[in-house]
Amino acid sequence: MEYLKEIFTVTNLLMMNLGMAAGIIIGALPGLSALLAVTVVLPFTFGMESLPGMYLLLGTYCGATYGGSITAILINTPGTPNAACTVLDGYPLAKRGRAADALETALVGSTFGGLFSCGVLFFLAPLIASYALKFGAPEYFALCVFGIVIVITLIGDSLRKGALMAFLGLLISTIGIDSISSTSRFMFGNPNLLAGVQTVALMLGIFAVGEIMVQSENSAAARKKDRVEFQKRTVNLPALLKYWKTMLRSSVIGVGIGAVPGTGGAIAAFISYSLAKKRSKEAQEFGNGSLEGVIAPETANNAVTGAALIPLLTLGIPGDACMAVFYGALVMQGITPGPSLFTQDKYWVYCIMIGLFVVNIFMYLQGHMFAKAFANVTKIPFCVLVPCIMMFCLLGAYAIRNLFFDIVVMLLFGFVAFFLKRCNYPMPPLAIGVVLGQLTENNLRRSVALSNGGFSIFLQRPIALTILIISFAILCITSIRRSKHRTDAV
Repeated sequence: MEYLKEIFTVTNLLMMNLGMAAGIIIGALPGLSALLAVTVVLPFTFGMESLPGMYLLLGTYCGATYGGSITAILINTPGTPNAACTVLDGYPLAKRGRAADALETALVGSTFGGLFSCGVLFFLAPLIASYALKFGAPEYFALCVFGIVIVITLIGDSLRKGALMAFLGLLISTIGIDSISSTSRFMFGNPNLLAGVQTVALMLGIFAVGEIMVQSENSAAARKKDRVEFQKRTVNLPALLKYWKTMLRSSVIGVGIGAVPGTGGAIAAFISYSLAKKRSKEAQEFGNGSLEGVIAPETANNAVTGAALIPLLTLGIPGDACMAVFYGALVMQGITPGPSLFTQDKYWVYCIMIGLFVVNIFMYLQGHMFAKAFANVTKIPFCVLVPCIMMFCLLGAYAIRNLFFDIVVMLLFGFVAFFLKRCNYPMPPLAIGVVLGQLTENNLRRSVALSNGGFSIFLQRPIALTILIISFAILCITSIRRSKHRTDAV
């Protein structure tokens, strides 16, 4: 009851709904991902108390994940990568005059998946945290390596490019004052770098500014899609519950994949869609406008939202770029993610988990009542959208420390990200490298100190050794498979 009193305040509920609306709107815009939505909203949490700020981000994250389905259904263009599979049946339904039914189906599946992942997070996270409290510096270093390896192997088409971006992120994290020896590193005489490169400015640069530049490069003709009219819905919640087996199976898949660092909703959506088609009694309808073909991927990609918080809250390891932004938001609020949260800040972490449950309820209410209004977002001209987002980015970068230098950092990394993306270099490994850099370095140096300057401690700690072996095996297997695939293609 104490937790509920803190959650159900006017400020908290308002932040949930504002974040949800902002997330749905940004997610419904083609090419603008959930990651960009969270990054753009992040500066608005400056000066807020921890709970309202996190509820704003959680609402944005969940809303943007669902919002991608709107453009996928209405204009045959997934608003986010997670909604790429929703296009297969959502748009055919819309062309048959059932756009409202497709949107309602996507909403019900998204809500079910989100609530399911909240339940798993609530019961599973404390168990993982209690076990993780036994971890020392070697185990944490091994977990950091595992997280970086997973992101490198699962994101992008080239291991070499992913590894280079992760190394660049680790290198950037060393800028500033060394936290152990208190010596300055890579500052080049600039006092603005005493605290290192500001994570928020970097995130805004590589994910917001860089993405805007990439999208702006696309021709206006390439963004024109056939739109369908929004019509009155003919299905309701009870009618869609007949697909409860599909929703349950997709939720389990989404949670299982979302809890693994470096995966994401797109993978969960395609796996769920494939299994739903194999198990369905109406498999011939898939691809031609099947409600089940919409509900399966949308349930799975939203089940990822709660599961992705498991490694972040329990181990302090952000599993993807969105969680890296959340990590930065937590640190700014003076909260260090990890197993200690469940002992020292139990009140705060349970408020977050219960609040995520409430956020998903609001997602259903907003999506149900304002579906037509959100659908009109697809008509916003891109030339109007870009200046607005850039303005928020500039204000957000400046608000970090009220320094023009942070705007320069943001723009610099925006240009770097733009050119790197044109060369197919992935950005998430860079973000994960920056976020985990200090944690990786400090735990490595502590581990070496414990073993008197050697690395034998990693052989003496079974958990750390096992994690490192698994990481190395994943790296080798992925490298062999991609080499074989290139050979077969030739």
